[in-house]
Amino acid sequence: MKKALIVLLLFPLLVSAKFYKAKITLTNGTSKNGFIELPEYPDDAKIKFKAEEKGKVEKFSLEEVTSFEITNDKMETINYVTLKLAEQSTFNLNKIKPGDKKVWARIVKEGKISIYSTYSAYDFGTKTGGAGTFYIKRQNEDFALFLEEFGGDGISLCMNCFPALKKTLKGYFETACPKLSELVTKEELKKKGISYLVDLYEQNCGK
Repeated sequence: MKKALIVLLLFPLLVSAKFYKAKITLTNGTSKNGFIELPEYPDDAKIKFKAEEKGKVEKFSLEEVTSFEITNDKMETINYVTLKLAEQSTFNLNKIKPGDKKVWARIVKEGKISIYSTYSAYDFGTKTGGAGTFYIKRQNEDFALFLEEFGGDGISLCMNCFPALKKTLKGYFETACPKLSELVTKEELKKKGISYLVDLYEQNCGK
């Protein structure tokens, strides 16, 4: 399952604290090459950065960072952005309220619409975390909407969430792509993973 493969790329990086070779881009337009320790939680206020592997630690806040990329142990480049989240009205699903709160989010797939994921490290003290969330973003917007939660194996934490996911898509894309929610099938989503939504949109709605 492709969703599981996405998670396998993400979760091992967060099991233990270590610095990865990285490039960080700041909101003032400058960028720095060095090493980054990935945040344990998507809403961690700051990220740790070192210009040299054994150098002094600097901290950059969510508000100071636009994006960063890291190179993992398999020499794969993984990209992250700082992203605002939005809320969908319970009673009117096409009513979206953008928020000011930002999170650190991994890019799953970007296109005319985009999918991102966040992950919370497991806390043995509180016995919470160890799970992630997928978000979806419409074109030309700077915020993303909650789509689905997933566990450490990449599988949805909710056994009957597909109808809810379709409702989210129907409300969110009512104007931009009203047929998207009808085109997506549970079988194809399970087979191809969450990034399948980007392909489906571009094939049918984003032309």
